[in-house]
Amino acid sequence: MPSIEKRGKNSWRLIVEGGYDATGKRIQYRRTIRVDDEAILKSKRRLQDYLDMELARFRQEIESGQYLKPERVTFAEFVETWKTNYADINLGAYTRKNYMGYIRSRLLPVFGHMEMSKIRTMHIVSFFTSLRTEGRKDGRDKPLATNTLLNIYKTLKSIFDAAERWKVIPSNPMDGVQRPTPDKREKKALKARKKAYTWQEAADLIVALNDEPEHWRLYYLGVLLGGFRRGEMLGVEWHQVDFERGGIHVEKQISMDEQGRPVEAELKTEESAAFVPMPRWYMAELAQYRRHWMQERLLLGPQWRGGDKQYLFHNGFGDKLYPDTPSLHWRRFLSKHNLPRIRLHDLRHTTAMLLREEGVDLKTIQERLRHTRLSTTADLYTHESDLVSREAADRLEKLNPLSRSRSS
Repeated sequence: MPSIEKRGKNSWRLIVEGGYDATGKRIQYRRTIRVDDEAILKSKRRLQDYLDMELARFRQEIESGQYLKPERVTFAEFVETWKTNYADINLGAYTRKNYMGYIRSRLLPVFGHMEMSKIRTMHIVSFFTSLRTEGRKDGRDKPLATNTLLNIYKTLKSIFDAAERWKVIPSNPMDGVQRPTPDKREKKALKARKKAYTWQEAADLIVALNDEPEHWRLYYLGVLLGGFRRGEMLGVEWHQVDFERGGIHVEKQISMDEQGRPVEAELKTEESAAFVPMPRWYMAELAQYRRHWMQERLLLGPQWRGGDKQYLFHNGFGDKLYPDTPSLHWRRFLSKHNLPRIRLHDLRHTTAMLLREEGVDLKTIQERLRHTRLSTTADLYTHESDLVSREAADRLEKLNPLSRSRSS
């Protein structure tokens, strides 16, 4: 409960209880105020009204995330301010969920008790050094994956960047911290990992999908043919399917909130929202699937949980699927059919690779995948194509000195 304590002749301490710190201890916010107005001091009623007003204002600052403990604000206290004034406004629910997970499990135990102004670059450098060497499995060191280190780095940088912008700290201790990068072992593993299917492998995949339930078959085909992200395909409703124009309007995606529940969310970028033309044969199959979908909807009757929503791919009762669900089914599907292992997201890579091998220009591929920058398309999706590389090498065959000598 908020309270007021008398401190000195003309000073009082305001106390407001907030949330809990990393150890589960209740956080108390304190502010000492002085009253020098003689007119207020002479009247008990006016003094009490003034103190109550200041207490209410102090409480509002805390609840709105505007309060910062003067000079001695700790990392744990500032995180609450950062979350209210930055993360909740600028980050997607799924990103917030991941960031807060790293904060609770990794950052608060190390930095939570430290004052923001006293955290130095070397503290953070030492922290990342310990992360790189932590973890043991079968008696052998097993450091965290670089991707995990990078996510922790991004979380910490977001917090300190905000602290610097808001003048909570005079300089940013993250400025001297190197961004985590893969070591030679990880680079070798990443290079060896299969990132896309060839034409033949894609054809084998489509044949294998004939044995799958209709909704899974059309889901994976949609990802492959349209270059959709998994959450984008989960978020498609029937009103987004344009049978006249022969394609799908991408408007939203299914993500997860901070509690791990599936929710509708904004797309990754502004460029992600677009109309994606699809092959005519796929649209014909979607039309047939829609008739089956409508029949199943009627049969469910009161068991339907989707309300007015009409997701093409749902949990069997009309509600949103978890984003992890198609990824889990994908891995099982590959094992069942003994197909080469690639990530579900790599079907999107495959879209670009197949189009590139058919001679489609990079700009068109960029527009289909809805990338913000052309460099993303070029760097991530085209440098692995064996066919394109082969064609480039074949163009140099004319320089063969033996062929030139024979022709002369």
